[in-house]
Amino acid sequence: MSEQTLAAQLDALLSLSDRDSVGIDMSFADAIYLARYSGVHAASDADLAAMDALSAARATAEAGRGLSRNDVAGLLAIDPSRVSHQISAGRLYSYPGSQGRPVFPDWQFIAITDEQDASHPGPKVSVIPHLAEVIAALPAGSHPVAVRTFITTSSADLSVHGSALSPRDWLGGGGDPAAVVALAVTLGEQV
Repeated sequence: MSEQTLAAQLDALLSLSDRDSVGIDMSFADAIYLARYSGVHAASDADLAAMDALSAARATAEAGRGLSRNDVAGLLAIDPSRVSHQISAGRLYSYPGSQGRPVFPDWQFIAITDEQDASHPGPKVSVIPHLAEVIAALPAGSHPVAVRTFITTSSADLSVHGSALSPRDWLGGGGDPAAVVALAVTLGEQV
């Protein structure tokens, strides 16, 4: 099989809209071929254990940074029932926590500066501008740790004067939300 044929078949497989339902049966010969020529080597048991520990640590850290509905209501100076409306309207990001209660990651809130606050009294915290557009663009089922990593990690695609910004900082600074939305739709894609 030529490299072009293999690449074309992989492209066709990766372009399927429902990749989760696609299974690949691999023969022993195919597994040896991929091991020899793909450049990807099998992880050792120690490597897998370290990856599991890192994943568990990230998930634990994410849960520790989460806010309750009442916490969010206090931050935004609104009634807790309004928080539920914000979730329904797609204006706040949450994921199910213990007993199905929504957990709100802290990264979606930014402090309001004194200049912004001078015109009206009220909350000292706001939701990142255009967050609803980004939430809508996230692939369904995105893990909260992956979403945090995406929203808080600097991207060369979001630069100002040669300095890469995270989507959070980009939006908080008034950047074009379309640039973040374009990145959000690719969350979880393998390259």
